[in-house]
Amino acid sequence: MRDDFAIPVKETLAKRVAHRCSRPECRQVTSGPQEDPTKAINVGVAAHITAASPGGPRYDDSLTSERRQAIENGVWLCQTCAKLIDNDPLHYTRQVLHEWKREAEKTARRELEQRIVPQDHNDIIFEKLEKLMPDLFSEMRTDLREHPLRREFVLLQKNWMYWAGGNELAYYYDDHAELEGMIHILLNHNLINDITFNEVARYVMTEELIDYLNCS
Repeated sequence: MRDDFAIPVKETLAKRVAHRCSRPECRQVTSGPQEDPTKAINVGVAAHITAASPGGPRYDDSLTSERRQAIENGVWLCQTCAKLIDNDPLHYTRQVLHEWKREAEKTARRELEQRIVPQDHNDIIFEKLEKLMPDLFSEMRTDLREHPLRREFVLLQKNWMYWAGGNELAYYYDDHAELEGMIHILLNHNLINDITFNEVARYVMTEELIDYLNCS
């Protein structure tokens, strides 16, 4: 038998985060108007931090039924993020979800009290990337100022012999200790495309990344 949340619990979870997804990288609005002027659309989910029934993600058999149904065991998410956390419970632990919930409620309170306009999702992503790879972004900006029409780049070691066609930018493992990890993050955010050929790591920057680097 599932220990589902009561409707008042679901409504309060949503209101406490201003009807936005609690995952920091998402913050998607989860409710809005329906065509029928008397109704609203909801794409949010009151997700269980510890599962509602045995065998579910992060299930804790030490909890009573009442505690599983309590608001403390819930986090408000969009449907995509709710699916995400349940598909990888080893990564999205109880501690992670409790932290999301705390931060989302703090953000909602700050926006409410200070009339802060929520940051655009892309702004949040690029702000995070600036912190993770400031040197790489700085080098890319310099390259684009000198070569504004170039989009392709390769990853190399400085002692490698590599023939290039002359239109590729190059970034070196020697200069960036975690270069491969940075590239994976850019791929995850669809800011570059992988066109690796002949075992040389080769990529193309998207126009979204180009626009950001040129304007920031």
